[in-house]
Amino acid sequence: MMRALLHALIGEVSLGWRRALRGILPWALTALLGGCLIAFPWSDGPERVHLTYGLILVWTALLITALWSGGTAYALDRERHRLTLTFTKPLRRLTLWWGRFIGTLAPFAAATVLLWLCLAPRALPEGRTPQGPELPSLDAMARAELLRLRLLRRVPPGISEARALRAVRDDLESRHTELQPASERDYTFAGLPKDATSTTAALRLGGAPFLGARDALDLEVVLTCGDRTATLTPPQPLLERGFELPLPEGLLQPGESVSLILRRKDNNGAGSVLYRERSDLHLLLPGQPALVNLTAFCTTLLLTLALAVALGTAHVCAFSLPTTLFVGTLAFLSVVSAALSPPTTVAEETANLWSKASAALSYALATPFRDLVGLSPLHGLLQGEAISFAALGKLLLRLLLPWCILCSLISVVSPVKDEDL
Repeated sequence: MMRALLHALIGEVSLGWRRALRGILPWALTALLGGCLIAFPWSDGPERVHLTYGLILVWTALLITALWSGGTAYALDRERHRLTLTFTKPLRRLTLWWGRFIGTLAPFAAATVLLWLCLAPRALPEGRTPQGPELPSLDAMARAELLRLRLLRRVPPGISEARALRAVRDDLESRHTELQPASERDYTFAGLPKDATSTTAALRLGGAPFLGARDALDLEVVLTCGDRTATLTPPQPLLERGFELPLPEGLLQPGESVSLILRRKDNNGAGSVLYRERSDLHLLLPGQPALVNLTAFCTTLLLTLALAVALGTAHVCAFSLPTTLFVGTLAFLSVVSAALSPPTTVAEETANLWSKASAALSYALATPFRDLVGLSPLHGLLQGEAISFAALGKLLLRLLLPWCILCSLISVVSPVKDEDL
């Protein structure tokens, strides 16, 4: 029995692959990848912004195509009344769904491999691990700030404690720090872990921190680790997006903390330095090789494509092809908007039953997808930050497998109408 099911599953997978090869999809994907990636400049410099736009375009086009391809996995069989021939075979519904799902996903897996081959020759940065400075607890600061606002009667009446605390926390996290002329700010970093095998690192100040006349700014960075001190000067002219300074080899040692002084030596008010301490200032510690980071990026892309295929394939079990494409697109946009929205729990919604129900649905949909949004794989690939395989495993277990299992169960409970046969 198992052998027959496995044979049927392989047959469905090969059928989906042959159907894709006979269509325009693989050739359209090849042209898209070639136009967006191969045609862009190969030099490693400011032109990389073109690569960013190309990858965003490729990702979006692949997601939409995967959703629609999932919708047509066997919707055409329903529309053309071919399911009779399908169900004369020793097939179960789960075998049919998983076979069509894997067969539909196969061309997108090939497109992901092609994307890897297009990007592998490029001078991509190493995937490094960002480490922020040791700052006071944001939760404790938010509670103190909320208490101060309540004493000043600046908290709107009727707002829940959790929502008010979250609003204050978000405001504190997004506040900018200004480095005044002829002043300095001190920071402490944990430094390299004790088991580190490499001492190469860099300092990054990002987030477009320089405003006004950048040529009037005179910055200096002093780093101290143990009894070793290094003074670094950002390259001139300063770029609007910030700077990244490689640290001298041997300055950092495993297990030793790092003291940093960011000093502004000029006395000129023509330029300003504004940055967020928690998100713009980082030590970039040794991470994973560029090709490993690229592989993690492509794996993330494949996971999202599998989600889109599963969503489209599940909807087609209950709807006709036009309705599937409409409902699938609407569901996909709903999931994206829920994942990008601020986290909301049911306890914060006290207005009525409808708000509690909508909050519960949004929270259930968005929670696993927020891990994917927080991963920021495109940013990590192009800015040289490590994309963790542990995070990818978490996405696989918390996001992809539950959704695929749910979608396959939908195919089991959805009825096949007589007019579809």
